[in-house]
Amino acid sequence: MMAEVSTKVCTVDLSPSLRQRINELSDLKPNWDGEKAKVVKTHVLADVIELLMRFRRRTESFQEPFLAPTFDGFVQMEWHNEKRSLEIEAVDKGWSLVGTITDERGSRDYFTAECERSDFQKLEIFYDWYMDIERLWPLQ
Repeated sequence: MMAEVSTKVCTVDLSPSLRQRINELSDLKPNWDGEKAKVVKTHVLADVIELLMRFRRRTESFQEPFLAPTFDGFVQMEWHNEKRSLEIEAVDKGWSLVGTITDERGSRDYFTAECERSDFQKLEIFYDWYMDIERLWPLQ
């Protein structure tokens, strides 16, 4: 119960719709997909909130992601626009990232990366890439 309260309190700087989505993820029951999916891990949801709060404080043009639970109790965050997309998924060993960039002809280039769960500064660089502040996909 204590962990659930802390995830709900920490979200005050996020929009009502994003707070609602976080609460929905925290309230998922076992087998929420009908195929034995696990509940979202509380520590993972806390890390997602921490990351979103950092992104929010970093820029006035913060774009809220689409949040989706994964069957194994983790969370994926997705941002998409006409030119770029960024997906950050919590995984056992940290974060898995996939970025795409679409050129004028509609061709897409894909990029991948991984980082440690506590490496929020590195994740901020990937978000900067999505926001087109960083022009090149960050190197590992």
